[in-house]
Amino acid sequence: MNRLRKPWKTSTTLYILLFTMVVLPIITISATILQVYKRDLIQQTTDRSQQTLHAVKYSIEQEINNVVTFSAAVGMDSEILETATLMNESSSNERQPYSNDLSKALGKYSSSMSGRVQSVNFFFKNGGSYSYLKDLAVSDSGLRTSSWYSKTISEQDHVHFIGKQMGVLYGSPTSTSIVTTIRPSYYQMLHNVDFIYFVFSTDYFEKMLWQNPISGSSAFRIVTADGDVIASSYNLPPDEHEVDASLMERISKGTEGNFVDTIDGEKMLVTYATVGIADWKVVYKIPYGELTAKYNSIYELLLFATAVITVIFLFISFYLLHYLMKPIHVLVVKMSRVMEGNLNTKIEASGSAETVTLGRTFNHMMDQIKLLIKQTELQEKAKQKAEFAAMQSQINPHFLINTLNSIKLMAMISRVDNIRNMTQALIRLVSSSFNRGGSLTLLSDEIENLKQYIFIMETRYGNKFEVKWDVDPSATSFYILKLLLQPILENAITHGLVSKETNGLITIEIRKEGERLHVVIADDGVGIQDELIEKLAASDQDDTFSGMGILNVHKRIGLHYGAEYGVTIERLAPTGTRVEIIVPVIRSHSEDPDVSSK
Repeated sequence: MNRLRKPWKTSTTLYILLFTMVVLPIITISATILQVYKRDLIQQTTDRSQQTLHAVKYSIEQEINNVVTFSAAVGMDSEILETATLMNESSSNERQPYSNDLSKALGKYSSSMSGRVQSVNFFFKNGGSYSYLKDLAVSDSGLRTSSWYSKTISEQDHVHFIGKQMGVLYGSPTSTSIVTTIRPSYYQMLHNVDFIYFVFSTDYFEKMLWQNPISGSSAFRIVTADGDVIASSYNLPPDEHEVDASLMERISKGTEGNFVDTIDGEKMLVTYATVGIADWKVVYKIPYGELTAKYNSIYELLLFATAVITVIFLFISFYLLHYLMKPIHVLVVKMSRVMEGNLNTKIEASGSAETVTLGRTFNHMMDQIKLLIKQTELQEKAKQKAEFAAMQSQINPHFLINTLNSIKLMAMISRVDNIRNMTQALIRLVSSSFNRGGSLTLLSDEIENLKQYIFIMETRYGNKFEVKWDVDPSATSFYILKLLLQPILENAITHGLVSKETNGLITIEIRKEGERLHVVIADDGVGIQDELIEKLAASDQDDTFSGMGILNVHKRIGLHYGAEYGVTIERLAPTGTRVEIIVPVIRSHSEDPDVSSK
């Protein structure tokens, strides 16, 4: 057999609802806000980094264009080419004037480059070379065997951007430089220059990268397609000259973009863009920890604020719940005491208006219950008193009936039939009143008792009245209280018809209306005054056969069936009295309250 689940307490249900409908939503909303803020923060940083990369990329492209323009301007300047050729063809004693003129001409161009030109080198077809500013560390034959040389020779008046070269200047074996080459065209004029080799400093590129928008360990890098670092911001370690191969593989797949990756055990946000002229990559790496440092501080602040608000809210909520539930808990305890039989339980009304009303209602209910119990006890006592009054006049049944039988026997011996018949009727009437088989009897038996009583009264008063019967045959099988009709009939005879000079008429009507049984006993006697009706209703007993008056009949009906049933008395015009008895329809003897209570 399955046990029924123990119901939850109201306070437990409210606590669970409070947690699921308030605390969980607060935590969920806070977590969602933090996630959205983190995503927006990363997106904003990424967008700002990408914009910075575009600005740096544009600056780099402008610098490369300046280098290419400078190289083209020098390589296509006929005066410079002519001076360089004359200097190469003259003897050593005659070269100085040409060298000075060449230096002046190149100095004019170099002034626009703000010191970014490190060396300009002319290589001649008949061998030999001339270096402006700094000498090269690489020999003529070494340059002519480089991979870029064939491309330079094959295209005239075209600047070839060689890009990063390391250790090309004399005395600077570890320095990094930017190199361009050009082969002047022979159609401009006759000259002896085979190609010009330009060397530029990378300092200007590094100055661009120093405009790092994010402090900390984040860094810009300009790298070649092979991963060699051309320039970097000041945060780059001095010995780092190459980008990790796996990182280079990812950034080489697109022209620009961003991603999060773990580099050397540290999580990084990487953004990159491509410098199209040189096929370089501008790479910007930001440590993820620094990127989310602001988020972490806001996260801790919001977490603390959420915890404080939640604790304060729960404290207030629990206090209010305790304030609301305490009177209800008290009510439950008091009701348990009532279940144990303590009807004197009272509640001190407290709390909200509803709980105060509930407490007062409980106290009123208990007062009403005690009042009803007291009324029920009084009714039971009155009922017992009425039943006792009904039996008070009884004498020993066997003695009375035996005595009457003796009188009947003597009348038979003496051949006095009227005495015998009257005694026989009295025996039947008395036997019916002494029958202790419950408080109910069949209506047909009650009618038969009335007829025996009428026979006695007719004999007594000499046929001074006539009885008219109007009985519904279907009603005779119903049950009615014993000796309920006889006192009413006796009252009609003794108080209504006996003092009348002429013969009177008694009408007995019995009918069923719905679930009610109506019995009307009316006479055309002297009648009853209205003030006597009130006095009769106030009388406790009457000198009748059964020792009970009409008032006791009314009380018996009320005690058995309730206040909606009973006796009504009406004075008829011009003379006479009408008494109506209304009782419920009882179809079975088991409905007898006296039998069912035994």
